[in-house]
Amino acid sequence: MTRNREKILKIIEESKIPLTAEEIHKRTDVNLSTVYRALRFLEMRKLIGSFNINEGARYFFKKDRHYHFMVCKRCGNLFPFEECARELIDTLQKKYNFSEESHLFLIYGICKNCGR
Repeated sequence: MTRNREKILKIIEESKIPLTAEEIHKRTDVNLSTVYRALRFLEMRKLIGSFNINEGARYFFKKDRHYHFMVCKRCGNLFPFEECARELIDTLQKKYNFSEESHLFLIYGICKNCGR
């Protein structure tokens, strides 16, 4: 684990929301290509996870947390929410004999600003 990878992992761990490579790049002195290589390394080692929104930006997050977001299909903004589908997840785990490690819950729609 290099210093740059440690810096990038720390940025992701300290963030309350998933971040894009560009957002991570703005928070450190590491060049963008190094950020991308570090993200690939961290994801391959299962230290972080990622997801895309509308086939656009890829967001990176700490795998041992769970996230809940509403995603605007027009502007692409993420709107976090606290409510969790814990009851549903517990039911699914029992029904399918599946052990959850983390979850990501995305609801797609149009935000108030874009709906005007």
